[in-house]
Amino acid sequence: MLIKNFFMAFLIFFSVAVYANNTLIVQDIQFKGLKNFSQNEALKNVVFSIGSEISQYDIKNSIRSLFKTGRFEDIKVVLSKKTVIFNIKERPIILGLMISGNHIVKKSILDEFLKKLNIEKKRPFNDFFINIFIKKIEDFYYDLGRYKSSVKILKVFLKNNTVNLKIVINEGIPIKINNIKIFGIQDFSKEKIFSLLRLKHHHSWWNFLDKCIYSPKELNNDLEHLKHFYLSHGYFYFNINDTKVDFLEDTNKVDITINISEGKKYRISNFFVNGDLFPYKKLILNLIKIDPYEFYNKEKINFIVQKIIRCLSELGYIDAKVIVDPKINHEKKTIILDFNIDIQKRFFVKRIHFLGNQITQDKVLRRKIKQMEGKYFNIKLVELGKKLLEKTKYFSNVEIIKTINSNELNQIDIIYKVKEQTTGSINFGLGYGIDSGVSFNISFSQDNILGSGNSLKSSIIKNENQKYADISISYPYFFSDSIDLNTRFFYNDFKYNFNSISNLIKKNYGFESNLGFLINESHKINFGFGYIHNGINNKEKRIEAPLSTKKSLDTFFIKNSLVDDFTINYSWIYNNLDYLYFPTSGNQIYISGKSTVPGSDNNFYKVILDSEQYIPLNKEKSFIFLSHIHLGIGNIFNKEKLPFYENFYASSENNIRGFRLNTIGPKTIDDSTNLEGCVGYKNNNLCESIDSIGGNLTLVSNLELIIPLPFLDNKYSELLRASLFLDAGNIWDTQSDNTKNINLFQFLQDNILNDIYSSAGLSLQWFSPIGPLVFSYSIPIQKNKNYQLEQFQFNIGKNW
Repeated sequence: MLIKNFFMAFLIFFSVAVYANNTLIVQDIQFKGLKNFSQNEALKNVVFSIGSEISQYDIKNSIRSLFKTGRFEDIKVVLSKKTVIFNIKERPIILGLMISGNHIVKKSILDEFLKKLNIEKKRPFNDFFINIFIKKIEDFYYDLGRYKSSVKILKVFLKNNTVNLKIVINEGIPIKINNIKIFGIQDFSKEKIFSLLRLKHHHSWWNFLDKCIYSPKELNNDLEHLKHFYLSHGYFYFNINDTKVDFLEDTNKVDITINISEGKKYRISNFFVNGDLFPYKKLILNLIKIDPYEFYNKEKINFIVQKIIRCLSELGYIDAKVIVDPKINHEKKTIILDFNIDIQKRFFVKRIHFLGNQITQDKVLRRKIKQMEGKYFNIKLVELGKKLLEKTKYFSNVEIIKTINSNELNQIDIIYKVKEQTTGSINFGLGYGIDSGVSFNISFSQDNILGSGNSLKSSIIKNENQKYADISISYPYFFSDSIDLNTRFFYNDFKYNFNSISNLIKKNYGFESNLGFLINESHKINFGFGYIHNGINNKEKRIEAPLSTKKSLDTFFIKNSLVDDFTINYSWIYNNLDYLYFPTSGNQIYISGKSTVPGSDNNFYKVILDSEQYIPLNKEKSFIFLSHIHLGIGNIFNKEKLPFYENFYASSENNIRGFRLNTIGPKTIDDSTNLEGCVGYKNNNLCESIDSIGGNLTLVSNLELIIPLPFLDNKYSELLRASLFLDAGNIWDTQSDNTKNINLFQFLQDNILNDIYSSAGLSLQWFSPIGPLVFSYSIPIQKNKNYQLEQFQFNIGKNW
C-alpha cells in the first residue's frame, strides 16, 4: 500500500511539472499585419489578457475566435519569451461593387443574395463565398435553359488592402427545342401525352410568340408529371427508361428523346385498414372511396391519405402517419392495398399566443380565433382563425406556428404571428368639370381605431353642383362576437344637371343604423332603420316624362316640398368565395332592401339582388366561367310612384360596358324649340337628353370567361387576369304615365324584352397597390338610337 501511494504522488507531481513547462505568464500581446482592423478590436477576440497564465489551448482558442470574425486569411503565432505575437494576413476589404450584364434577374435580387453571402461594400473579401455565388447564379441560368451563360468576377486590388469587384454576367442565349420524341407510347395518342408536357417544340395557338425554350428544371417537372399521369391511370409499373438531350452542332437548339415503358394496367381488388384506430375506424373507412376492381390511381390514393391525415389532425392527432403498402398479384393484375395507420398521441391546446401585433389589441385577435384553449387540437379551427384574421385586412401576413410543450408531451401551443399593415388613410382630391366647375374632396378612413377593431370613415365633397358630407362608424363586436353595429350620418345638397331640370335642387340629410347578425362563416343578415329628410326646390316646376315613339307623351310635375321618410333596412349576405379579390371558385349573393314605415311622407320599397358565381373549368383554374346578375326592383307592385331620387341608375356596378355611365334607361325631354344645345334625339321640336333619369326596375347580366394571359408567368395570375365578356340589360320605368295602364307581364313582353342594351369585349383586371383596377374595351351589339358610346372604360375597386 505504501508503494502504491508513493507511485500516485509521483504521477501527480510529474503531471504538474509537465503542465508547468507548457504554460506561460503573458507579459505582452502584439499584432503584426493589421491594416483595416484595429488592435483593440482584435484584442476583444483573444481569450486571454496580459498577466494571464496560458497554455497552448488558450492560443488555439484565440486563433479560432479571430478566424470567426471573417476578416483574416491566415494567422500564425510566435512566442518570444513572455510575449505572444500574432502574425496576421488580413482579407482585403471590398471598396466597390458593380454588377453588369444582368437583364433577366433584377439587380435588387442579386444584391440581396450577395448580402446574404457577406459580399458587400466594407466587408472582407472571401473567395469561398465568391465561388458559391458564381455556382448558384450559373446553376440558375442553366435551369432557365440559357446557352453558354457564365459569371466572372473581376478583382482590382488597391492600396490599404482594399479591392474593387466587378461582377460580369453573361446570360447567354435561350436554348430552343428543335424536336421532342417520346418512344413507347401504346395506350394513348401522342397528342394526349404531348399535351401533358409544358415543354413544347411548337407553340400553342393562344401563345403564338412562344419560342419553345428548353429548361432542364422544366424537363424534370414534365417527366414527373408524365409519371404521375400514368400512375393515376392504372399503370403501376410505368417507368421512364431513358432521357436524352442532344445539343445540335453550332446551334442553340436541342433534341429531346424520352423512352418510356407503360406496362400493364392494374386494378384494386380490395383494401384493408390496419392500426389501433378505435373509435375512429368507421370514420376512416368512410373516407376511403375505392370501388371494387377500379383501376389503380396513385393520385386518388394520395388524396385519400391526405384526407385521413387531415381528419385525424382535426381530432387532435397532429403526428398521424399513414403508409400504403400495395400487395401485387402479377397473374391477375390486381393490387390489395393495406392502409397502415399510426395515430400516435392526441394533443390539446394549452395556450394561444399572438406575436407581432404592436397596435391591434390581443382581444381583437382572440375574437377571430375558433380553436379554444384547453380543447383538443383541431387543424380546421386553427386554419379558420388564420383566414378570419386575414379578412380583417389589418395584417399583410398571418402565419401559424405550432410549438409542442416539452414539459407535457401531449400539449401544444399555437402562435399566430401577424404582420400589421396600415389601416388608415387620408385622401385629398381636386378636379374640374364642365358642369360642376372646381371640385374639392377629402376623405378619412381608419379601420382599426387604436387597435380596437372599430372603424371610422368620413368624406366631404364640394363643387358648384354638390355639397356632400358623411361619417360612418362600425363596431364589429357590438353585443357579442356575432353581432355588429354600423351607423352612418350624411348631408347632401345636390343640383341635378339634366337638360330640363337643371334648376332642380335636392337637399337631404339623415342617418342609417344597422345591426349585423353573423349566422356562420358564410351567412350574415343585417337589420336596421333609417331616417332621411329631403328638401326639393324646383324653379321650373316641370320635367317631361320619358319619350316613347309608340305612346303619347305625358307630363308630370315636381313641386317644392319637404319630405321626411323613415325606413326599415334589411339585407342577407352569402359568401363562400375562395379569395376576396380575384376569386377562382364559389359564389356571393347579396340581397338588400328598404321600405318606408307609417309616418313617412312617401310610401315605397326597394329590393336589390346582386349575385356572382365563379366556376373553374379546368383543374388548374386558369379558365373560369363567371356569371353576375344585378336586379333592382322598386314599387313595381305599388300604385305609388317611386320618388325620382330613389330611382336606379347605371353605375360602375350595374352598367353595360361600352356605354357611358347614366346613359342607358329612361331620358328627360326638353320641349324647347331651341335645339342647338340638344345632343340626343331630335323630333318635332323635342329633345331627349343623353343622361338617364333612372327607373324603378333594372336588370343587368354579365357573363365572363376568364382566360390565362399569354406570356404571363403563373405566379402573376393572382395579380393580373383577363376575360372575354358579354353584357346585357337596361333600366326601365314601369310606372311612367304611358305605361301605367299596362300590367307587369304585358310590360315585360312589350318593353323589357324588346329594349335591351348589350355589348361584348375584352376586360383586363389588375390587383394594384391602390386596389382592383379594371380596363375594358367593348363593342355594342344591341342598342337603341339614343345612346352615347364609351368603348374603352376604366374602373377602380370592381371585383367582377
